[in-house]
Amino acid sequence: GVGKTTLAQMVYEDLGVEVSLPTRALVCISEEYDPTRITKEILRQLGISFGESDNLLSLQVKLRGGLTEKKFLLVLDDVWNDNYNDWDNLRTPFKGGSRGSKIIVTTRNQQVARMMAEERSIHHLDPMLEEDCRSLFKKHAFENRDGNENAELEEIGNKIVTKCRGLPLA
Repeated sequence: GVGKTTLAQMVYEDLGVEVSLPTRALVCISEEYDPTRITKEILRQLGISFGESDNLLSLQVKLRGGLTEKKFLLVLDDVWNDNYNDWDNLRTPFKGGSRGSKIIVTTRNQQVARMMAEERSIHHLDPMLEEDCRSLFKKHAFENRDGNENAELEEIGNKIVTKCRGLPLA
């Protein structure tokens, strides 16, 4: 709700990032951790053929070959699994990439963040300030028209904004 996925997508789609990291994939992980599905999706997005294979090891060998000596960006969105061994096994193919490759992980779970990155690499997104939240709400509620015309509507809007607790998605 604070915009983790939106921010990661904006970085992923940024033209400057695309030029410097042309080998890219963005995969939604979600609650059900399935390394075979994740690896296949990364391969698909990178345009690497893998046939009908469901063998994780052979898929990872293909992925490693496709990333070898390439600078890449990988976005793993909405990671929930906090099992270190699962993460360690999934990341094996990424070790062949060139220096400067990046992996962005979005998660709601602090334990997942700490498992996947050094503390100095973790960025926390804070809720919006109430004033910014009110401005965003007003923009959408009144479709850029003047929202100051009706004091009663403004009061209701302020109550809604308070209930949203600074979450832009809400």
